Amino acid sequence: MGQLYPFRAFRYSSSHVPNIAEVVTQPYDKITPDMQARYLDRHPLNMVRVIKNADYREAGRFLNDWIQRGALQRDSVPAFYPYEQVFEYEGQEERRLGFIGLISLQDSTLAIKGHENILKAPLEDRLNLIRETESNEGLIFTLYADDSLTVDRILAETAATCPPLVSLKDEYGVGHRLWAITDPALQATMITAIQNLPIYIADGHHRFQTSVLFCDECRQKGWRPAAVESFDKRMIALFNMRAPGLRILPTHRGIHNVDGFDRARFLSELQRFFVVRQVESWPELAQAMKRGDACLGLMVNEPVSFFLLELRSEAMSDPAFLPGIESPTRELNVTLLHEGILRPYLGIGPEELASQKYVDYFRDAEELLSGIQTARYQLGFILNPTTLEQVRLVSEKGEKMPQKSTDFYPKLLTGLAIMKMEIQKD
Repeated sequence: MGQLYPFRAFRYSSSHVPNIAEVVTQPYDKITPDMQARYLDRHPLNMVRVIKNADYREAGRFLNDWIQRGALQRDSVPAFYPYEQVFEYEGQEERRLGFIGLISLQDSTLAIKGHENILKAPLEDRLNLIRETESNEGLIFTLYADDSLTVDRILAETAATCPPLVSLKDEYGVGHRLWAITDPALQATMITAIQNLPIYIADGHHRFQTSVLFCDECRQKGWRPAAVESFDKRMIALFNMRAPGLRILPTHRGIHNVDGFDRARFLSELQRFFVVRQVESWPELAQAMKRGDACLGLMVNEPVSFFLLELRSEAMSDPAFLPGIESPTRELNVTLLHEGILRPYLGIGPEELASQKYVDYFRDAEELLSGIQTARYQLGFILNPTTLEQVRLVSEKGEKMPQKSTDFYPKLLTGLAIMKMEIQKD
């Protein structure tokens, strides 16, 4: 991995923002228009004015003005920032504890391994923003694997013995707390414990690639870093894959606008590689989905029907199935859907997916079911979640998953800590 650095974060001043819950947000790509409107109404210093502003120059002016006014203040000493999330998952309270720091971008191909393809539009959007703000506002959610749990013990002791800098609950009831580790000896121990371990991107592929591109732009202009906090680093949040509290949710697909869709022909074609078994109801389908990873749930409208699609045992050895795709990507639930069904039988390949004309994405299967029942969608596909080990294997091999392959829950808030770059430009 690349070199890790503690840093002096900008954080909201309690004198300007007594309740930090009013100014932090969900990640930019999770903010719907309705959410954006609520954030704008919530507080004049809400971070949405920076991260979801179509006027990039105005976004930069907002951030710089908040710093000049003292609404955002830089910590006096470099720190790693332990970050805890407490949330409910399947009826149980869970806790996830990692930390925020900077990582060098000097050797980006070795520093962080990604698993998602990068799309042009969101990349351009984030690049335009970083050019104006010269900062990192949002976190990149990253993973590493350390069986020794050395860093985890330091984080846990800090959380148990020190008052948090920040404590809040977000709009989904998730608790968030932030601390600072400023002891150089503890920082050195943390760096040493994970410095030879690979880091995998869980969430934030476009933000990371944006930082790499901006770093290259700055160097081409002859700009130089004027502090640790500069364009040659990226703010990330790191979580140990071996620690508890890492949850990946499935993202289901609703299909619409498919011209000439023939229900009977489609179900017949699926039988080449899948056993297609009709079930009576959504609860029965949800229960059947627990049988294993090599199955998909299917909802079809007119009339509303439910099917379990189980991959035939001989399919994986058939060269006509998923041609050109090797393990471990071959075994992913999303690959079975995108490359085994959507592309060959519905004509929905990468370009069609990028157009956003044919596929909508759902965390809540019940919401997708409602869309099937009202005939908003022709088809609905229910997926099992990608596993942590699959993320690691795919990233390690340098392969890419289809879009929306992983939904790590809960999301990391934007605005808890900000890295503002110091750049020497002359």
